Amino acid sequence: MAAPNCMLKGKEIPNVKEDFRGARRVEQYRLGNRALYLPEGLRWNYIPLSEIRKAEESFRVISAGHCVPVREKRPEIDLVTDNGSVHLQLEKQENMKLILDAVAGACAGE
Repeated sequence: MAAPNCMLKGKEIPNVKEDFRGARRVEQYRLGNRALYLPEGLRWNYIPLSEIRKAEESFRVISAGHCVPVREKRPEIDLVTDNGSVHLQLEKQENMKLILDAVAGACAGE
């Protein structure tokens, strides 16, 4: 396996392969002890949890149907780093809380 690529140049974490192997699956993402991993094709990119400056809840509304409109609210997270924002789309509310708690814990540990 190729090592995951850090999305913030100069902020790479040591032993990233080991952290990735121990990461738990949260929908299409992986949440390690020190980083959040995002898929990109057959490779993985990551953001060190310690480099996330702000994490905010967000929602997207999915509209469907023509005769009877259906609206569904889905959870999202906006992560802010020194290099800009990253937008995560999720399916389940509990997964949003899991990621937000991990980011808050990493920020509190500094």
